[in-house]
Amino acid sequence: MLTLFIQDLQAPGSLLRLTVLAILLCSLVCGIIGAYVLAKRCSYVVGAVSHSLLGGIGLARFCQLQKGMTWFSPMLGAVLAALLVAGIISILTLRKQQREDSVLSAIWALGMALGLSFIYAMPGYPQDLQSYLFGNILLVSRQDLLWMGALNVVIILFVLLFHKRLVCLCFNEEWLRLRGCRTGLFNFLLYALISLTVVMLSQLVGVVLCLALLVLPVAAVANFCRSLPLIMLCGVLVSLAASMSGLMLSYQYDLPTGATIVEIIAAVYLFCVAAKFILGKIRVTQQKKA
Repeated sequence: MLTLFIQDLQAPGSLLRLTVLAILLCSLVCGIIGAYVLAKRCSYVVGAVSHSLLGGIGLARFCQLQKGMTWFSPMLGAVLAALLVAGIISILTLRKQQREDSVLSAIWALGMALGLSFIYAMPGYPQDLQSYLFGNILLVSRQDLLWMGALNVVIILFVLLFHKRLVCLCFNEEWLRLRGCRTGLFNFLLYALISLTVVMLSQLVGVVLCLALLVLPVAAVANFCRSLPLIMLCGVLVSLAASMSGLMLSYQYDLPTGATIVEIIAAVYLFCVAAKFILGKIRVTQQKKA
């Protein structure tokens, strides 16, 4: 399996190289932003944002095919939808003006509905629907890779600039407010970073499976790590290893790439949970004997 994969990867003009680069870019931000999601316990935000992306993607495809706006790419539509959703969530949930679960449920449902409406409004059979929902990383283009690289730079830059404030926001938002910081602004920044990360992951596993890819790697390593930077680092490594393994398996056995990646990451998560449970039982037994 590995030999065939490496041979095709080294072939002249192989598109598989673009796929590997896309996985590297996605894994890097997946571990970093996933740690913030885990710390703030806002995984439901990831689900709402990922499904709402379908509205922006559907609008972009509709404008391309029906209005001749060739510059309006699906990736651009996804980015605009992501930032819009981040702003709406931040404004409506600021100081608990609206229940967060109600706002996220509304965004989740409306984004999916708008996306399906735009896609089915296009002439012919909606062939792109499955790739939007479940991803097709093997068909990533150079333009998509440029978008992903730019989003990576933006996300990492903001993380480096505001890491301490984002950590305070995740663990003690009230303390940050008492220090005179604009928590509403940093809430928007965090949601925007999460949303842009989801845009990247949607290229890898589609809008339906983004939640698993962003949350499960860091949730797995959090069973054994307590430091947030260490969780970020190990989350990146787990995400990269699982994504590459899923890519090679799907490439060899003609399986859906996104689903295979998520299945491997889910297996890693369950293994870590079981290992922590067993190690805990062994430790308790040893303490009793002592």
